[in-house]
Amino acid sequence: MKNKVLVMAGFYVPSIKGGGPIQSIKNLVDNLSDRYEFYIVAADRDLGDDKPFSSINVDEWLQVGNAKVFYTDYSKLTWKKTAEIINSVKYDVMYLNSFFSFKDSIVPILLSKIKRISRKPIVLAPRGQFSIGALSLKSSKKQQYIKIAKMFGFYKDIVWHATAFTEKKDIENVFGSGEKVIVANNLTARYDELKFDKNILKRKGELKIVFVSRVHPKKNLKGAIELLRSIKGKIEFNIYGPLEDKNYWSECERTIADLPGSIKVSYKGIANHDNILDIFKSHHVFLFPTLGENFGHVISESLIGGCPVIISDQTPWLNLAEYNVGWDINLKDETKFIKVLQSCVDLDIDKYEEMSRNAFLFGIKKSNEDKDITLYHKLFGT
Repeated sequence: MKNKVLVMAGFYVPSIKGGGPIQSIKNLVDNLSDRYEFYIVAADRDLGDDKPFSSINVDEWLQVGNAKVFYTDYSKLTWKKTAEIINSVKYDVMYLNSFFSFKDSIVPILLSKIKRISRKPIVLAPRGQFSIGALSLKSSKKQQYIKIAKMFGFYKDIVWHATAFTEKKDIENVFGSGEKVIVANNLTARYDELKFDKNILKRKGELKIVFVSRVHPKKNLKGAIELLRSIKGKIEFNIYGPLEDKNYWSECERTIADLPGSIKVSYKGIANHDNILDIFKSHHVFLFPTLGENFGHVISESLIGGCPVIISDQTPWLNLAEYNVGWDINLKDETKFIKVLQSCVDLDIDKYEEMSRNAFLFGIKKSNEDKDITLYHKLFGT
């Protein structure tokens, strides 16, 4: 008999605006459903939408792929209703996918403490929320909640899920080294049958750059745009992702307006995840100076799309230059970002194709290693 895992997801397919965590949970289900039954609680609409999905029944358990999903209107999700949903499943472990999300994480934690739901094991994945960059955003409120949580022992006896040793260190920096933290890499989609087939022309003096992520200060799109000011050559920069922070996007637009005429910037809307590899295959490099990622599915997907990455060093994807698949650069080292971007502009087709193929092979190698699957069994206590 399979163990049951109840996942408080916030957003799940068909949502696409919620970013990497949606894909993290879907990959979890796709890779582990032979061993576990997954029950997922998620919003009945995408991030920022006013209306629910038209083709989905709400407030009942539905079979979605290999999981059962309970879609509900989060604006009406009371403590009582949350308890009723959770108690409708005889789960073995509850998996929380945020630390700061009130309805998806804080409420279930408190319901467990006051014994309104079963006192079953809880695994919490902070999803990069304890990185220095993430904690710097709205820091006073975050620090206040952390202080209260530690004072009253809200998180005593839970298991923390870190997706990299860097995130383990972040968790311990906040809650102390005595916490139980299991490091298990995020699982990817299955790429067993994939072959390298990228075919994009690369001329010296030209570069086609892509940014794929939520438009939010944490993802640092404005910083990416500002880097382009100093680059010489013909540049095409395409942006994909939901406009989560409209004020921030306005700042980005003002920065775009100041770029020289040799740089063409276009907002392409939200990327359909089914087309994500094709997007990366049609660009030369992925520019992503993020303030912090606990994993970065989009980095993995870029590599598998044969698209070398130029990213910050605030992700688990480090020492990339050693493998000739990209660069991970200190956010304070703007000169290095500019130097790398210019070197990419100046690359010829032969050197680019070598790096592109290396990126693909590296991405495949890093996807779903057997040891990662084993660690998830340890995480869920089996």
